[in-house]
Amino acid sequence: MRIRLSTRLILSVVLIEAVMLTTLVWNSVRLISSSHADVLQHHLREEVNLLANLLAPGLAVNDRAIVMDALTLAQKDGNIVYIDVVDAEGKPMASLGNIPAPASPQQDRQRKVLDLTTPITLTNQKLGELRIGYSTAYVDAITSKTRNQNTAIALIELILSILVTFGVGYFLTRSLRRLEGGARALLRDELDHRIELASNDEMGDLAHSFNELAAHLAQTRADLRNEHKALEEKSEQLQTLMDSVNAVIIEGDPMACQYRYVSRDAENLLGYPVEEWYEPNFMKSHIHPDDLDYFVQQVQMHTQGPGTVIFDYRMFHRNGKVLDIRSIDIMSFNEDGRPVCRGLILDVTEQKQNEKRIAYLAEHDALTGLFNRRRFQEELERTLLYSERFDQEIALMFIDLDQFKYINDTLGHQAGDEVLCTVARRLAGSLRKVDILGRLGGDEFGIILPNTSYEEVEHVTRQVLQRLVSDVELYEAENTAITASIGVVLFPKHGKTPGELLAKADAAMYSAKDKGRNTYHVYNDADKQLVSMHAKLQWEQRIRHALNEDRFVLHYQPVYRLKDRAITHYEVLLRMQDGDGGLVPPGAFLDIAERFGLIREIDRWVLSKAIQVQGETCRLGHPVTLAINLSGRHFGDPQVLDWIREFVQQSAADPTRLIFEITETAAVENINQALRFTDALHNLGCRIALDDFGIGFSSFHYLKHLPVDMIKLDGSFVRQLERDKFDQVFIKSMSDMARGLGITSTAEFIENEEVIAVLIKLGVDMGQGYYLARPADSFRTAEELVVENKRKSALGEQQL
Repeated sequence: MRIRLSTRLILSVVLIEAVMLTTLVWNSVRLISSSHADVLQHHLREEVNLLANLLAPGLAVNDRAIVMDALTLAQKDGNIVYIDVVDAEGKPMASLGNIPAPASPQQDRQRKVLDLTTPITLTNQKLGELRIGYSTAYVDAITSKTRNQNTAIALIELILSILVTFGVGYFLTRSLRRLEGGARALLRDELDHRIELASNDEMGDLAHSFNELAAHLAQTRADLRNEHKALEEKSEQLQTLMDSVNAVIIEGDPMACQYRYVSRDAENLLGYPVEEWYEPNFMKSHIHPDDLDYFVQQVQMHTQGPGTVIFDYRMFHRNGKVLDIRSIDIMSFNEDGRPVCRGLILDVTEQKQNEKRIAYLAEHDALTGLFNRRRFQEELERTLLYSERFDQEIALMFIDLDQFKYINDTLGHQAGDEVLCTVARRLAGSLRKVDILGRLGGDEFGIILPNTSYEEVEHVTRQVLQRLVSDVELYEAENTAITASIGVVLFPKHGKTPGELLAKADAAMYSAKDKGRNTYHVYNDADKQLVSMHAKLQWEQRIRHALNEDRFVLHYQPVYRLKDRAITHYEVLLRMQDGDGGLVPPGAFLDIAERFGLIREIDRWVLSKAIQVQGETCRLGHPVTLAINLSGRHFGDPQVLDWIREFVQQSAADPTRLIFEITETAAVENINQALRFTDALHNLGCRIALDDFGIGFSSFHYLKHLPVDMIKLDGSFVRQLERDKFDQVFIKSMSDMARGLGITSTAEFIENEEVIAVLIKLGVDMGQGYYLARPADSFRTAEELVVENKRKSALGEQQL
């Protein structure tokens, strides 16, 4: 049986009170008794001395009557039990009462008599001896009475103490029981339990503190539940994210090449159970032998200090397939100073294949697989340097298909692509292994014949023409015949630079066309095509003068949001002023500028001027958004990026209001650079538009890899849109794809209201064209253009 704390407290207090009161009563009785005994002895001695003095004269004369008188006088004290007087010789002289025999002090106390004996002297002469017995009953009565009173007082005090202790104990234990009940409630997780104790003492303070603690615990529990819920959601999100990135999360000891933790995606990566990943040297045993030394070297090199390391290597899947792996590891050190590796392992096989594909496309034509124009020119320059060093002759053939535009217009672009691929295969089959074949653009091809003679050139040329002339079997279309016109130049006879040779080969090709097509022509200074080339040289001089004399100007054509006809931005268009003040369109001089290497200076002028104009509109408080065309030759050039950054900073322009337009063909030919270039422009805040979109059937594929913000649908799909169902289907597919990718679509060459209605129905976002607004040298608002169009319509009706 467990005795409660309150009971133990009360019993302890009562016991202490009882012991203390008993001790107090006993001590007080003892002190009183002792005090009374001392007083009695002192009083009795005085009486005995006085009686002895009274008896001395009688004993001196041996007069018994005097002695008896004195005794009789002393007997009046009712407390004297007996008196005995003897002379000096011990003979009885007189006595009163029953004289007992001498006894011990203990016996005297039992008889309640105080027995005293004192000598009777006179002038220092002992006359006898006086013995007196004095009753102690009076003292005992007083002592007993005192004892009884003190005991009664002690009992009363003890009873009162017990009552008070019980009262205080009940109050304290009641509060403690409430506190105990509260504590048990907290133990049962009943955090809404409160102690109702309205006292202002310490127990009230304790109850108030308990209630605050319970409230705090309840709030803490609620917060913890919310945090736990949030952590669970974060954990689910993190797990979902990790599952989506298809990465293996690892932690391990790089020195021992052993993992301590591997996420569950490890089994999906290599096909081995997670348990096997924990085996020592698991990685070493599954890394491609050619990459093992590199892997070990990278790990050892980066365990010297903390940091992040990213490196690629190859591993074997369980099925034997070789995977490209990328490790992204963070090196740190534990308390023992031992390196710890934490990071990700990713399967980048597809990415590596895409990178190889992008690198391939950077130098090859996407449709035919031949060298593109840039790579072909590099090969031509390299071959010229080699031939000049070793005094060899080379030949350059410039091939242009006859009536290819007719094939595209009548049979469609798909048929045109099939023809180009067939031509590429037939050309490749006609050449030696050392010969170099490239697609220079559109239906133009180039062939470099190193270390060759004139006779060999003629033989190859005739062979090429023979192989091309047969019909091409087209998918879902009628067969068509192919012919070509070929211009031939020789090095060093006809020129020593790539630009000069290409220009003369181009001229020779046009001479071949003048001969009736399906033939070749070797360049000759007497050709009438020299006139054309001289004209181009004159255009070169005109372009140089225009650059030196600042005779280029910018015009701006509005681009509308089709649904509400609001102007979203303006496309920047280049014009050149001729000598008499007229304006020359860019189609007349840009190709020549590109051929003679002047396009770079024109690009720089356009970028500088357009960005400066945008900065001026910002300072005037009416900022406009400009779309600026970049030439394909310089798209991806890091120096162009430096120009843009420099001009934006100098002009205080808003880069978020700059859109850079690039042609689809330029982006595809330089797709590797295009990715880096567009990322850099995005980081600056600019937007990217892909111009002439849809002219190649690989457009959809490349749009997946190019981070553009808008596409400009090629005008060939727009001009007859209201009548051509094929173009409508094609525009619909392109606009749906763009919207799905979050890309804005723009239609060019809008020429009537019916086209706008069809474009809106097909989901195209924006449009531009002469029907909406012609280019002008200033920014005209939508309201101004509406007024102008109404005025023109009114004038037209009056003329009618």
